[in-house]
Amino acid sequence: MDELLFVDSTFEKDNTSRFELSIQLCLDGFSFSILSEDQDCLALFKSKSLNSDSENISIDALKESIRNCEFLNLSYNKVSMLWLTRKASLIPSDLFSEALAIDSFQLCHPLSKDESLLWNELKDLNAYLVYALPSALPDFIESQFPGIKIFHQSFSFYQEALKQTLNSKHPKVHVQIYDHFFDVIIPDKDQKHFINSFTYKDETDMVYFILNIYKQHKLNSEYSQLLLSGKIDEHGKAVQLLKKYIKEIEIENMPGGLLLKNTLPNSEYNQFTKLLNTNRCE
Repeated sequence: MDELLFVDSTFEKDNTSRFELSIQLCLDGFSFSILSEDQDCLALFKSKSLNSDSENISIDALKESIRNCEFLNLSYNKVSMLWLTRKASLIPSDLFSEALAIDSFQLCHPLSKDESLLWNELKDLNAYLVYALPSALPDFIESQFPGIKIFHQSFSFYQEALKQTLNSKHPKVHVQIYDHFFDVIIPDKDQKHFINSFTYKDETDMVYFILNIYKQHKLNSEYSQLLLSGKIDEHGKAVQLLKKYIKEIEIENMPGGLLLKNTLPNSEYNQFTKLLNTNRCE
């Protein structure tokens, strides 16, 4: 169901032109946050799951939900969007072209006739992040939010990981978790970064993949820190299992000070940590 998870008493619907809107979007629904000029969160919203059997119906329902959402029909100073999908590839900047993007992408993922490719330049990686989304969406989104900046969900995740201090002897493992898949990056001082995405069925499955990453890269589980963000609960089964094998685990939580509803578990809030940083992607 739709739920306004948080709204600050200072939020004024008639005075939003100073604020920043960040939207997290996929075919299952959308969420958004509204930030003040000082980057304080003024509102946080999670939409209902559309759960449609048809992709075309999902897209139509998504458009209709956006059109009918009062908050998304206000005027903002800046609007950014994260598109959530595992269908993404990295292409070195020196080789990048639109034709190569299409060919390279299809070596890794199927591209249907109803999908288009977008890309974001990751200067810290000297690469382009290429990803697929329904062809019907970009024109609608850009007409609904003129001047909007669209990013893949892993864009800010990779950027933040690469800006952290690198430990050449014991690399840090960064994992961003979503429903049924997670992104991972292990930054390397010699630019030999490990970047991948994994699909999982349940928490035990996810733990297996993370532990296997440590094993395959011969990482010391006592010294190589695991940094978890996204839809993860520090008291949940996955974290408790990981703590049996990995000594240093850090979970990125929502900023303190928000009057969030305590009827929802932490994992419901932690999935929005990157959403709150979307406008800082550029």
